[in-house]
Amino acid sequence: MTTKWVRASTLALGLSVFAATGASANTERWPGTNASIGGAIAARIIAVKCSGPLTPAEITELDTYIDERQTAFMTASKANQRLGETLFPQLARDYNKSYSSPEACDFAARDMVRDMLTRVRADQAELKKQAELKQ
Repeated sequence: MTTKWVRASTLALGLSVFAATGASANTERWPGTNASIGGAIAARIIAVKCSGPLTPAEITELDTYIDERQTAFMTASKANQRLGETLFPQLARDYNKSYSSPEACDFAARDMVRDMLTRVRADQAELKKQAELKQ
């Protein structure tokens, strides 16, 4: 009985060590799998506040995505316009406040910025592809 308990404990310990090392190798990601206006706003603010995860050209890519998606969202309806006028500036203020301290600029934040840029690029490529198909 004791041998079974020792084996089970060793196995559980081994699995937890394996899981911990596997998890630390993964990069941090935003929830979901797609780009979003809010995620792009947050990524842009983090990139500027943490100075370094993105180049100025990459920040411009986020700016372009934010401008295009916000415009599309807000012109869809009057309700979207009212929501956007309130939500997007508040989101920017919240992330600006959260990342105003250098301690917030950790590897996880930088990984999340890179992840959102990858999603934005994929979304932009898909939108371009769809526009070409319509022509």
